[in-house]
Amino acid sequence: MISAADPALRHLTPHLREVCTILAAGLVRLRCRIAEDFARDAAQAAGDGESSLHFTARQSVHADSLERASA
Repeated sequence: MISAADPALRHLTPHLREVCTILAAGLVRLRCRIAEDFARDAAQAAGDGESSLHFTARQSVHADSLERASA
C-alpha cells in the first residue's frame, strides 16, 4: 500500500502526498469489498445452484422472436 513516506511520492507536496495515500487506501478497500461480494455470490451459487445477475424482475426478460429487429 502507498504511504506518505513512499519515495515515489517525494516530488509531490505534503498535502498531495496525503491525498494520494487516502485515495490509495480507499481504492484498496473498494477492491476488497468487491472481491468479498463476488466470493459471497459464488458461495451462494455453489450452495443452491442459483446465481444472481443483479437485475430486477422488470429488467430480466426473455427475448421474444417476434419483437427482435432484423439485422
